[in-house]
Amino acid sequence: MDDRGVVGPPYRAALRLYAIGVERWAEVESHYYQEDILGFRIDKYLNLVFAWCMTQMAGATGEKIEEWIVALDNPFPWESPDDYVSEAAAEAEGAMFMAAMQQLTGG
Repeated sequence: MDDRGVVGPPYRAALRLYAIGVERWAEVESHYYQEDILGFRIDKYLNLVFAWCMTQMAGATGEKIEEWIVALDNPFPWESPDDYVSEAAAEAEGAMFMAAMQQLTGG
């Protein structure tokens, strides 16, 4: 896909969700046993994998869940983080920075 210029969001998240779906296929399929998920469009399938992942995080803090969601779009190990910072990651980091600043200033 890189030869077509598909390198930005949601490419990384989609690839990671696809890998989770492959690795945990038995669990994902059994979670949606009432549906023929092999017949779903890829975007719907990835949404189901994402939803299944959320069920696996039961009991996790909102912060941990948010970290996981942001990490879906992190650069791959073979990429240089300096070459590409996703818009979603930059926004999330900016929001976390602003929240930290508000806590520090008491505002």
